[in-house]
Amino acid sequence: MSSSPNHDGSSAKRRKGNDGAVVGFLSSWMGYFTGRRDDNAELMLARNEQIMERMEERMSKMEEKLESLDDHENEERHEEGEECSEELSGGGEEEEYSSEGGSDSDEESMDSNYNTDDEHERKGRSLHAYQEMVFANRNDWTYSAKGLTGGDFDINSFAEYEVLDIINLVVSIKNCTIKMKRGEYHHEGEASLHMRGDDHSDLQGVLLGPCDYDYFDDFDREPVRYISALRPHWAQFAQALDDFGLILDVMPDDAESCFQISQIQLPVTVFMMIVKSLSGKLFRHYKFRNNDFGAYGIRALIDLMDSNPELRSLTLSSNRIDDDDVVEFLRSMANHPSLTKVNIDCCFEGRSSKYCMLNGLIRVNTLAEISMRNNDLSFVACGHTQSLSDSLASNTALERLDLRGNNLNDEDAASIATALQTNSTLKYLQLEGNDFTEIGGEYFGAALRTNNTLEHLFLENGVSDATF
Repeated sequence: MSSSPNHDGSSAKRRKGNDGAVVGFLSSWMGYFTGRRDDNAELMLARNEQIMERMEERMSKMEEKLESLDDHENEERHEEGEECSEELSGGGEEEEYSSEGGSDSDEESMDSNYNTDDEHERKGRSLHAYQEMVFANRNDWTYSAKGLTGGDFDINSFAEYEVLDIINLVVSIKNCTIKMKRGEYHHEGEASLHMRGDDHSDLQGVLLGPCDYDYFDDFDREPVRYISALRPHWAQFAQALDDFGLILDVMPDDAESCFQISQIQLPVTVFMMIVKSLSGKLFRHYKFRNNDFGAYGIRALIDLMDSNPELRSLTLSSNRIDDDDVVEFLRSMANHPSLTKVNIDCCFEGRSSKYCMLNGLIRVNTLAEISMRNNDLSFVACGHTQSLSDSLASNTALERLDLRGNNLNDEDAASIATALQTNSTLKYLQLEGNDFTEIGGEYFGAALRTNNTLEHLFLENGVSDATF
């Protein structure tokens, strides 16, 4: 097993010296993207026409199905009316009609039929609204945010690679916005590993990174810097997101709908604009990685979590969580009806509330997966060893725990190993990149002799297989 990378942002944060070469570099890239946009215009139009034809066909079939259901329902009601008339006009020897005579199974069957009809009708309405949105955007909408120019950059403040990242980001925002306005979304097979779910499931929805699907590591790369010239592009993005609920309504019922923005700096004003557009959109997954939206952004995100009962997983890696927000964060986690996965890798640095956060998340006892990599979580140093052991020992829901790169030592290993002797649900425990020795490995070896449920334990840094 390879250890998780050590986070060292010092080298990434150094700004390279710049001269007039950046201006020429910027001009050449602007020309490239402008030319590429013109070359693809006809292809984009043809693709849009094909999509609309398919949607018209789907809509036609749905309307036919609804008409068929209406006819069938009218026939059933007519037959029921005739049967009821016969019963009411029957001979005197017939028993008096009673509303209690029907069986529970008949009533349940009728309720099921009505529910099915209602669901078909709802889907039909959703598809019709979706189709109207796509038609309206095709005829009446254009992407109006202007492209970047050399005047948008202070060449003394930006390295050449930073300029390139921002130019690429504009292209990514525009492509994603146009996709949403067309009624499309990113889906299975389009995204590389960093856009997939943590369990490598296919995510479908809005997946935005600094480059279109290029791989990057959250801990090794700083986010694309924000400049004021990006705001009109984010405004267009948020406007398109306003209508994404119509797209969610026509996605497959089993779709793993996701909203993700990774490695992009989002000042709180931009983030609040995006959160406002997200309100009411029942995505199953939120993934925010290294966005630098600050404490106000975290609080807005907590409110967003509270308003989305369908949310199943939350990723906030490399986004700062302050001590003052931990209690509200844990409260939201504890009260959420469907949230089972949380990733807060590299969110605390030196803040003491990280111990309260991990213990609190484990004590919530509804989460199946917790990841807190690279948070410097040595419990021995702060006297929280026993609380971690007690929390983990009594937990009955947690299946995966990732504590890689946290400077845990042999005493921490003893605490975790003690909990493993009692815990009966944990299946995956990842502890690479910590400071365990052979002694720590012996603690885990002893725990595994009594624990029959842990399937995968990942260790390294001085611990050999011979320990087990």
